[in-house]
Amino acid sequence: MASMLECCARHQILPQVELFPMSRINDAIDHLHAGKARYRVVLDASQ
Repeated sequence: MASMLECCARHQILPQVELFPMSRINDAIDHLHAGKARYRVVLDASQ
């Protein structure tokens, strides 16, 4: 796993996420249930 993470860092490979602020948690859940999430859905607690 360490070598995989080093490879990602070396080649600047980043995850693809859909970011929702915590204030839109219900929208994020609806998005998931509707099957519209194309990548990983992440809730941002700082917003």
